[in-house]
Amino acid sequence: MKLMGFYSGSQKKSGGKSKKRRTRNLRVLLVAVLAVFLLAVIVWAVWSAVSWWKSRVTDPVELEYIGDIPIYEQYIPLDSPARPGNKRLVEWVVIHETDNFRAGAGAEAHADFLSGLGEGDDPRSWHYTVDDHQIYHHLPDDEAAYHASDKLNPHGGNLNGIGIEMCVNEDGNYEETLENTVQLTAKLMLEYNLRKNDIQTHQHFSPSGKICPARLLDEGRWDEFIDRVEEARKEMREAEREAARRAQEREDSILPGFLYDLLHKEEEK
Repeated sequence: MKLMGFYSGSQKKSGGKSKKRRTRNLRVLLVAVLAVFLLAVIVWAVWSAVSWWKSRVTDPVELEYIGDIPIYEQYIPLDSPARPGNKRLVEWVVIHETDNFRAGAGAEAHADFLSGLGEGDDPRSWHYTVDDHQIYHHLPDDEAAYHASDKLNPHGGNLNGIGIEMCVNEDGNYEETLENTVQLTAKLMLEYNLRKNDIQTHQHFSPSGKICPARLLDEGRWDEFIDRVEEARKEMREAEREAARRAQEREDSILPGFLYDLLHKEEEK
């Protein structure tokens, strides 16, 4: 006996509806999964952006030494035309050379020059001047300055950069000045969570393409400078981690602090 027609038409129709229902449910599930995934991506992106922003918004540092090199604070007067006063986010470190070859034109002399600017003078300013044995700090790091030739353009060198001038006075040691600048730049990178690409020349921001820092660029040593800065930054980071490890170890020790220090005195050398 033939069994054709065993399944009724209504059963076939019901089976088709069931299949369509399963397909529709699968689509709904896929849309839901995609929606959850996209929401997770958005939450992660927002969290990352907030974390990045908080890491970049840092109170200005007040350094006293970089290694053995003293940093003297001599801020430009508040009423000086060279001090725009704009508070900002630090996005760059901008490297310059003073192009002042006169004997005695070291960091202190440039600090006195900036402090003496008045009405009618060309407003110029930067944050640090570095020579072969000392550094002068002229402005809080969270204030804009006039050093990058780009007015106060958003995300520019003046508005968002820390300006560092390297002295090139004929009675100074340029190589030692360069090394002091390397160390200062590396420290600022750590303090303001900057990356290697955030270290730029004055020329990078100058509309006219001014060659500055002149000697460093003319001698083709910019990449060398950046490599030295990055190496110094890593060394500083490791030193900070080691100091934090030792501090935690001292805190966790059952020994009194003075006794712990005495027993570990040789390790600190």
